[in-house]
Amino acid sequence: MTRGHGWSLTITMRGTFTPNSLPAFTGAFDLTPLLSTGLPQKTVWLLIRRTLGDDPQYSYFISNSSSSTRLKTLVWLSGLRWAIEQCFEESKTELGMDHYEVRKFIGWHHHILTCLLAHFFLWHLKIRMGKKAPSITLSHLRVLLKLLLPMIKHTLETLIEQVVWIQNRNHRANLSHRRRQLRKLVKLQ
Repeated sequence: MTRGHGWSLTITMRGTFTPNSLPAFTGAFDLTPLLSTGLPQKTVWLLIRRTLGDDPQYSYFISNSSSSTRLKTLVWLSGLRWAIEQCFEESKTELGMDHYEVRKFIGWHHHILTCLLAHFFLWHLKIRMGKKAPSITLSHLRVLLKLLLPMIKHTLETLIEQVVWIQNRNHRANLSHRRRQLRKLVKLQ
């Protein structure tokens, strides 16, 4: 494989960079070693993707693969990024992955994990429905589940109990936070 000596024309399979409904990506790739100034001893490669045409667009990927890794493998791995970005985008728009208010990493981790599991569940439903509902989207599935899952009917008393419980929990959390801040201030003095 030539590294850093020119562009290699590549036609990727559908679904690597784009969804199956769009045409396959055709572009050129080049692989160049990066300077090792301040980097680990292992060689780090810069994979450059260029679209074909009069106004080319460039994308860059960094890899620490061994020098024996084929360019075709690196191109395939760079294309996997699209599916991950799609998962995060759908989780943010449909499942509220970007709506978190937490103070600690563990809370953030639980929120992100729950959103990604919900995303996986919805995709699993979509795949199982297959040809029965070919144009159903995650948004449609989310709305259907919201309608189908049983709703609990609350009385005024249970709603008031819930509000009191939330306020007590928030008050305890606030006191705990203040105590921790006071302990830090005492240690500083």
